[in-house]
Amino acid sequence: MSVDTHSMEIREIILDRIAGILQEKYAEPVHDLSEESITAQLAFKGDPHLNELRLALERMRRGDYGRCIFCKCGIDEEVLRHSPTAHFCTRCANMLRYRTRAVQS
Repeated sequence: MSVDTHSMEIREIILDRIAGILQEKYAEPVHDLSEESITAQLAFKGDPHLNELRLALERMRRGDYGRCIFCKCGIDEEVLRHSPTAHFCTRCANMLRYRTRAVQS
């Protein structure tokens, strides 16, 4: 899969999730799944899930989507499909979980 096809697929996943939240939580029908239309509907929402999805779209526009915020390596495509707002690669996510458990012990 090319990078452009991958990005378009993930963008559609994000837009679908935003539309689902808008419809289910706010009873706002989404007639147009364009990024511009959905972004306009998000303008006055303080929902943390919607905000994370909106920020993922912003990272796509900036060109740094899909990169781990710690090591800057790419995040696995399957991880992004399942969790399009992921900030960490698998290695860094595992390390963070390990450190969190160690601190809690």
